[in-house]
Amino acid sequence: RACTRRYAHVRQGSRIMAKYYGDIAKSAKDLFTGGFSYDHKFSVDTKTAGTGVSGSVVQKGEAVSGDLKLNKAFGDQTVDVELNQDAKAKVTVSFASLIPNGKLAVGGTVQDLETIKVSSSIVTGALGIKADVVNYAAPKADASVCYALGSGFAVGAMTTVKGSSPLAYTVALQSKQGDMTYAATIADQLKTYKLSAVNALDSKRSAGVEIVYKKTATATVGFSQKMDGHTFKMVVTNPVSAEVNPTVSVSASLTNLIPKTTATLAAQVDKSMKYKYGVQFSTKL
Repeated sequence: RACTRRYAHVRQGSRIMAKYYGDIAKSAKDLFTGGFSYDHKFSVDTKTAGTGVSGSVVQKGEAVSGDLKLNKAFGDQTVDVELNQDAKAKVTVSFASLIPNGKLAVGGTVQDLETIKVSSSIVTGALGIKADVVNYAAPKADASVCYALGSGFAVGAMTTVKGSSPLAYTVALQSKQGDMTYAATIADQLKTYKLSAVNALDSKRSAGVEIVYKKTATATVGFSQKMDGHTFKMVVTNPVSAEVNPTVSVSASLTNLIPKTTATLAAQVDKSMKYKYGVQFSTKL
């Protein structure tokens, strides 16, 4: 088994295993929710003299916001600065070698020191751990662990501790067997159950199914297709009952309509014909 800090997975033979808790069921999250944004957004990013510069404008309903981001590496340290439309600056400094086999980051909004967040991650063998602490005045801590069991299996757990609030926790299991990835998640104090299966049909197509139970059960099926740099995705969700009440979501990403720009359109409509949609343009110079 080989582990590296630069890659997001642990490789075992020909299998790619989850490295951190967030990697468990990632193929299902990518298929069923990835690429579906119903906001309107335009973003542009470039890199000059070793400094990354990006900006974006987002419309959510009637609200419009924007930001400007700078990224600069100084040896093993990286500094990220984000300035929003209210002139509030968020600064994050990441240290790639301060923790052996891990990473440490400290950041927060300059005008609000209570937002300071300390994040750490470490991989040792088949074990991946992440921990975050934010708001020194009323601390909130998130911690997660993932362990690659071998033979395509990985287990993980995540918990949130915040003052007198009830302990929040989630446990998950993943099994990757050939082109199939199976995952199970239990959350919300054992009130929410999620099962998924995703099949990588080939290098350009994937399909999957997911069932979520929280008081009632909902089934979702999805399909994704890549074609000449473009991506098309369709997801259909329906309650597990005799009633047919589907919600259909579609997403299309096109890469050659405008030079150096990816255009994405996402739309969702339900049985009553209520709909929402979003258009995004991302330009890389």
